[in-house]
Amino acid sequence: MKFLFPDINPKDKAYNEISMNIVANLFGLGNAATPLGLKAMKSMQEKNKQKDTLSNSMAMFIILNTASIQIIPTTVIAIRNSLGTKNPTAFIVPVWISSICALAAGIISAKIFMKRK
Repeated sequence: MKFLFPDINPKDKAYNEISMNIVANLFGLGNAATPLGLKAMKSMQEKNKQKDTLSNSMAMFIILNTASIQIIPTTVIAIRNSLGTKNPTAFIVPVWISSICALAAGIISAKIFMKRK
């Protein structure tokens, strides 16, 4: 977390909200992750000195949520199961691979282009 969010103090409320959001996303609980993500962004915006510009941490948080790595994508599994798919979990490994690639590309790009202080 410190590598991804160096501007945020681990004792800040936003740090905890970001952590909870990431864990909820990892377990495929998008409905639980959304309110936590909104709270985290609000907390980061309160500490943001330039209110009309995203901070580096806010941009990184958006990237993490966009890539949204999920260990168990419960919603998609449930939908596939309800539609009668013979193996509703068959897609998981390709999703992991593509999500990890997207996350790596996003983090690398963000670190390259982040505003230096």
